[in-house]
Amino acid sequence: MSINFSSYLKVTVISLVFSLTFDNCIATDALQQGEDFFRRGAVAQAIHHWETALNETQLETQPRIQLLIRLATAYQAKGHYATAHTILQQAQEEVERSGTLEQQILVHSHLGDILLAMQKPDAARESLEETLILARRHDDPLILAHLLNNLGNALYVLQEYVEALNAYREVIELALRGGDPLLQIQALSNQVRVHIKRNDPAASLAVLEKALSQVQASLENHDKGFHLLSLGQLALRLQTHFQKDLPQVGSIAYRIFNEVLKLASQQQDKRLMSYAKGFLGELYEREQRYQEAMQLTRQAIFFAQDESDISYLWEWQQARLLQSQQDFTGAIRAYKLALEHLHPIKSRLFIGQRDTLEVFNERIRPVYFGLADLLLRQAAKIKEPETKTVLLKQAREEIERLKLIELQEYFQSECLSAVQTQATELESRLDKHTAIFYPILFPDRTELLLSLPDGIHQVIIPVGADTLGEVVHQWRKNLQLSTSPRFIKQSTQLYQWLITPILPKLTAHDINTLIIVPDGSLRTVPLAALYDPKDKKFLMHRFALVTTPGLNLTDSRLLLRKNFKALLNGLSEGVQDFSPLPSVPDEIKNIGVIFEKNDILLNQKFSLENLNQSLLDSPYEVVHIASHGQFDSNPKKTFLLTYDSKLTMDRLQGLLGLNQLRKEPVELLTLSACQTAVGDERAALGLAGVAIKAGARSVIASLWFVNDESTAQLITAFYRNFIEDQSLSKAKALQKAQQKVAATQQFRHPAFWAPFLLIGNWL
Repeated sequence: MSINFSSYLKVTVISLVFSLTFDNCIATDALQQGEDFFRRGAVAQAIHHWETALNETQLETQPRIQLLIRLATAYQAKGHYATAHTILQQAQEEVERSGTLEQQILVHSHLGDILLAMQKPDAARESLEETLILARRHDDPLILAHLLNNLGNALYVLQEYVEALNAYREVIELALRGGDPLLQIQALSNQVRVHIKRNDPAASLAVLEKALSQVQASLENHDKGFHLLSLGQLALRLQTHFQKDLPQVGSIAYRIFNEVLKLASQQQDKRLMSYAKGFLGELYEREQRYQEAMQLTRQAIFFAQDESDISYLWEWQQARLLQSQQDFTGAIRAYKLALEHLHPIKSRLFIGQRDTLEVFNERIRPVYFGLADLLLRQAAKIKEPETKTVLLKQAREEIERLKLIELQEYFQSECLSAVQTQATELESRLDKHTAIFYPILFPDRTELLLSLPDGIHQVIIPVGADTLGEVVHQWRKNLQLSTSPRFIKQSTQLYQWLITPILPKLTAHDINTLIIVPDGSLRTVPLAALYDPKDKKFLMHRFALVTTPGLNLTDSRLLLRKNFKALLNGLSEGVQDFSPLPSVPDEIKNIGVIFEKNDILLNQKFSLENLNQSLLDSPYEVVHIASHGQFDSNPKKTFLLTYDSKLTMDRLQGLLGLNQLRKEPVELLTLSACQTAVGDERAALGLAGVAIKAGARSVIASLWFVNDESTAQLITAFYRNFIEDQSLSKAKALQKAQQKVAATQQFRHPAFWAPFLLIGNWL
């Protein structure tokens, strides 16, 4: 279990920087009241009073700039990054007219921090490094320390750990010179996190002990309690990462939390008390002292009443403890209660965090996955069909909720929450020859859920996520070697693990289409290339396949066939340091023949402006883009290449939604030259979610860059199958196209035809 106090530390440190820097600000009641509220953590009230001061007080330029910085910091603390960014841009304009050098540095420092909060670490680094030159000329150690701390955070997110450590070390020296112990503590804590990432147990412990000494020597009461909690949380993390190397760290954490407990009792602070008892309970849980852990955990729940952001932590902890004591009914009840607290506040957990993926993996995913794990274990013990079905569907629904949150975290957007179809509704629409294949990867096993016309079935494979992932990773590397048959070994192994156990049921129901909801490492590979050693055929020879990031995120409505209009975009020339794609003009020409109504943007005509205007002028059912594309673990680095720019997923979403006359989403978006990094589950998640992000019912895209000649053949064959044969679904049209390409001597290797995925609606 992990909780992050960095946002609390940041607010405290910035508040003190304000008090040191802004003493010359004109004193008014509204200004002072805002300052008092901000120091107490009542950010909303601080915003109200500072906005009142800004609107009602006649301030000179420099005090006005100081107030704008305060207001932006308050909005940032609330997670309103766009508003904070706008306010800082306004402050920047005023600084350039008549601000001081100190104000100029502070505004840029805060702008860099906001850019980092907005998941733009490269831009943050660039802005902060430019300002660093000015800050070194200005003789103020705390201003320079503030800037360097923000730069260190950006470098940390960019995984440039040596540079981040250097920045934090300088922050500590400057904070010591400037007499700011809080900033020293924050920089020391940041150093510990870097050392953990660098897998350096000795350095992690040494710096943690320095930070602990600093807290003991310089802080009192409330500040001391919460800073100790932050260090205690770091001690727990050290115990998780370096249990064998640092056996003493558990006792350090124990001392820290007991001291927090004393402070909480003295101050009668219920929130502090809840944290202290909860974390002590976690320590006892790790030592398998379950009775003592349960007593402390229940006390933590009591003190956390009406505070959902911490209640769910202790309900989740209680669920784990009950499960450890074989009370599965009680554990399921506790998990559900934890999720009742978590679900409404999950988006708030990301506010102020620089590493939202870490928050997702440590504080959100384990709760949903834990309940699903327990429900599936219970289902495996039950033979009665109705009860078993209820448990299986409940487990799948928890994973479905988790998949939505995961996509929201990846795309940094809650706009994906418009669920189009409930899983049960989708199942009711399936024809008798279509099945849903739902693998779920756990550390100790792989669960295969299979939805057939007669209900949902459970098959358990004794292969854990790590073992499966290693084979998957090697398979993908070998699959991309188009001149080598080395992929066959892993392809066969995965077929025997994933398909052989369910094949009798698929055969008995005469299934010809599989809807696949991949999990974990399975997102990074095309299951079409799984190889059956008995029949000596690939999976795509037996089944038409479609991939979806989640059943609840799949538009399963039947397609009404009509005379589609297509916008065909292509880039064959080498631009922006990307290689030419010489087969693209022929690809566009051949596809254009298939669509009676089409518009073409090729090479120089395929610009952002022309694409924008075309989509604004006419609603297209099919949008085809034949150009380089990249899906990255960082969604900000995910793009499609146009002649003059890079088309991000945010921009693509905006473009496809431009035309106000459009009553239905784009039916099909085809991306015929994109790629994801080898083994990168985050990048593959972005590819899987592109249909939802772009607002298209279906997407065809590739997991890796494919020879553009074979790509042109496959995509052209797909369109011809789909448009000219009204009886074929998209899934079967792609299957036939893959079979056609695979039948040629030149492109029979799965490297050429397998990576093309149909994502979303398959009809």
